[in-house]
Amino acid sequence: MNQFIQSWLLQSFVIFLIIGGLAGIVVGALLVLRPQSLQRTSNALNRWISTRHMERPLERSISLDPWFYRYRRTSGALILLGALYILYFFAMSMERDVTVRALANSFKLPSALIAALVDATALIAMLGALFAAFVSLFLLMRPSLLRGFEQRANKWVSLRRGMKPMEIPRANAEAFILQRSVPAGILLVLGGLYILVMLASWIGR
Repeated sequence: MNQFIQSWLLQSFVIFLIIGGLAGIVVGALLVLRPQSLQRTSNALNRWISTRHMERPLERSISLDPWFYRYRRTSGALILLGALYILYFFAMSMERDVTVRALANSFKLPSALIAALVDATALIAMLGALFAAFVSLFLLMRPSLLRGFEQRANKWVSLRRGMKPMEIPRANAEAFILQRSVPAGILLVLGGLYILVMLASWIGR
């Protein structure tokens, strides 16, 4: 990895720990000395934001199948040409050793790892191209055979049911901490001091 990126990541991590340690000390002191002020701040900041309006565009079903069936020869020919090009590129045109060596030198990673990633990418791309080629042949010759597969594959999965648990506000952890503000505050102060002392001893070496 680039030395500049390593230095930047290390500095960012140290700054993050310093800010976290100071924030822990401040919040812990408020929990011990003035928990009511922290509760008022928490009530002001805890505004519920629903994700329902953001999910609505995803809940709309967009069907492209009629277009493919209407222009089945054009779409089938284009899909077949794309699939054949992908197969030719990964099977005949791509020089695996040169690609692995170039990527390993560029990203400073072991050649074995890059080779495994290149092989996996090529295998996935070729399998997808073979599947697309079969679909294109069905579109060109017997599009009616795709109807059953299309009906089984086009099952609508609603996000609203899956996201429903996230639409329920929960304040159990906050209430638990506020009910035990003194021990929680002491633990936060001790944790923040420990982080700052460890960082100071590490930087001072």
